[in-house]
Amino acid sequence: MIERFRGPSRRCTLEQVTGPDDEVVVWHLDEPGVPRLSAAGALAAAWSWCRVPITLRKRAQLARACLAMRNWRRVALVRAPGWANEVAAGDVDEIVCFSAVQFPLASLLASWTGRPLREQLDVGTKYLGEFAFEQLAVIPYAYWLHTEGRLRFTESTGDTLCLYFFSPDHTEHPGSRRYVGVTEYPSAVQDPRRFDPPRFPRTLDVSQWRPPPYREVYGGDPRFAWLKPAVVVCNKTNIEPYLDKAAPVNSIALPTLVELVARLRERYTVIYVRPTDADIVPDHGRTLEHGDIDALRDRFPDVHLIQDLQRAHPDLTFNELQLRVFASSERFVSVLGGSSYLASYFGGTNIVLARAGWEVDCDAYDGWFRLFSGARVLRVADEEELLHTVTATWLAPGEHPAESPADSPVSIRSARPPSEHGW
Repeated sequence: MIERFRGPSRRCTLEQVTGPDDEVVVWHLDEPGVPRLSAAGALAAAWSWCRVPITLRKRAQLARACLAMRNWRRVALVRAPGWANEVAAGDVDEIVCFSAVQFPLASLLASWTGRPLREQLDVGTKYLGEFAFEQLAVIPYAYWLHTEGRLRFTESTGDTLCLYFFSPDHTEHPGSRRYVGVTEYPSAVQDPRRFDPPRFPRTLDVSQWRPPPYREVYGGDPRFAWLKPAVVVCNKTNIEPYLDKAAPVNSIALPTLVELVARLRERYTVIYVRPTDADIVPDHGRTLEHGDIDALRDRFPDVHLIQDLQRAHPDLTFNELQLRVFASSERFVSVLGGSSYLASYFGGTNIVLARAGWEVDCDAYDGWFRLFSGARVLRVADEEELLHTVTATWLAPGEHPAESPADSPVSIRSARPPSEHGW
């Protein structure tokens, strides 16, 4: 088993990819743990290359595989001769790794054993990173494996069983989320110059990507049948470290939030979803409390706060509650981040406040966000545009909520990704 990373999101789960009678030896290829090469170490590495009992042709192949690595060239050049020596001696029957993406060394060594490389991502997923990345790349890939009859297991953070309802074996790991790239997943960006490029794809590869039908699975719960058509307003007050700002960037400020809710509540049932650190598994983005929850509770007693719904339905986890509430609506206001993804899984119309971020850089909201469910996704760049778009879309004079073509239940339930995407 060759491990490239130290982080658990990209390490193999031993019992999922090996048999009970296998003798497993783990080879580590994590560059941060390798000290800088001394002159003596360089000479020792060169001597190892000379002594490895393989042909010159294979030695050249091994060198090319090491040099093609991203971020691991030096450690690969040091360790590859010893590994090749064990393979050449017949001590290795099979090679296993998390993923072969940008990992030519693993593929080459596996070919020398006479057996194909075994990849964990061929049969299951493991991701403990940010919620938005998980919804973009991991969950749709896991569901695609499920539809292909190949999914054996999934692993994620706490309160995710409802998101992986289709998994035959789901494990929830304790602890917080943190940034983890998704380069190994088919829909992610591949860059020949570096591993984990800090950007999202401009065109989404959906060849091995299929979002779960959350609306079909979690819709129709009579506990969330509202007297008026529902609008789910999602917000966040998190610091976004990658934007290098001291205050939330993609967030609806309190004055705008109050104005937005005041406009919507006369015609719609408003559900406000702004998770606190106590509601969800936290990540590296620190949450600031701005008094929005208390302000809405005091000013608008008819507005349903997700925290109040949680207390009323203790049998539901927070994420399952979100799924059932979202499935009860055809209209969403969200902000760049995890909520904009989750809302886009449910069809209807999703108006997204997105000032800055990777999704803005690659025009994701005008491009591939509709593919999550066939949703109509409208990106706005500031709060003034947000209020204008909400008013024009859902509060136009004479418009009746149940008669809006873009938001009708028929158009949502019949929505299918375009045929050119091969679903």
